[in-house]
Amino acid sequence: MNTGKAVLLSAAIVAALLGAAGGGFYLLRNALGHSREAAQAGADPAVAKADAAAPGCGSSDEHRQAKAALVPAALALERSQRAVLRIALEPMARDDARASKVGGRAYWAAGREYPRDPQGRPMSLLAQIDLAAAPKMPGYPERGLLQFFISGDDYYGAALDAADRGDRMRALAQQKGFRVAYWADPSAPAVAPPAGAASDRLPFDPAKPRRMTFSADYESIGNSDVGANEVLGGDPAELAERYLREHPQVEDSPEALTDDVVEYLDRGGHKLGGHPQFTQSDPREAGDRRVLLFQLDSDDEMMWGDSGIANFFIDPDDLARADFSRVSYHWDCY
Repeated sequence: MNTGKAVLLSAAIVAALLGAAGGGFYLLRNALGHSREAAQAGADPAVAKADAAAPGCGSSDEHRQAKAALVPAALALERSQRAVLRIALEPMARDDARASKVGGRAYWAAGREYPRDPQGRPMSLLAQIDLAAAPKMPGYPERGLLQFFISGDDYYGAALDAADRGDRMRALAQQKGFRVAYWADPSAPAVAPPAGAASDRLPFDPAKPRRMTFSADYESIGNSDVGANEVLGGDPAELAERYLREHPQVEDSPEALTDDVVEYLDRGGHKLGGHPQFTQSDPREAGDRRVLLFQLDSDDEMMWGDSGIANFFIDPDDLARADFSRVSYHWDCY
């Protein structure tokens, strides 16, 4: 998956930005890392070909042309960056009730009612994150367990039918078929959680937990975000056509360059924070305050319908209060 931590800035744009921002260190750091790449991306093909022949020039970037097409949107993309914790999943030799993981047994304190669906059936632990053991994320609690439970109905607990009528995000926040729980202090004695749905009713096998490992990063807005076209100044096809008109020496077709831009701006993957990705469309309307809380993608061990993606959204004010009662849960697939 492409993550786009580095957003291109041309040398001229960087100079203007540094002057306007008083020489901001963050922009300088990005500029130093990418000014040569930007110059190569917009260079004459003959020069680029010569550079490619020289070892160590870094000119083999598969998304060079996409980055060049995005240069006019560089500042807007820079401003759209958000912190993200990328999540890698690996098998757990032994389930740990308090670990950061997908599937397995949930930590649940004695005396608290376990999450159940409207029919009274126990929900299954989708994921659990030990925030104290993960790299710190802006706005997130620094400790505690954050948990996501889903039921084994036709939509994996998401209110997708209700979302088609009226306020989509409010419908998706009705925690009936799913639940987001937060334990500020998960040190109380735990009880054995009841068995949830069978694996054939879920997008994963709860009996095969996978441990999370995290890597901190930043990423700009993605191609399927409801606000992407406004940030980019057009959709990927418009950007590709505009770039090719201004650079007639480039041999890419509009379709090929559009596909490259879309792929470069793909924000799929498992992660905490950052920007969401969708296989269909963003359920939020333009101007919605909700941000991505957590995302799980399809992989070899997890399948949301037909290679789909699941997203959980939260209002930043709720996140700051560690209030997860209004989280919206959505997934879509091909």
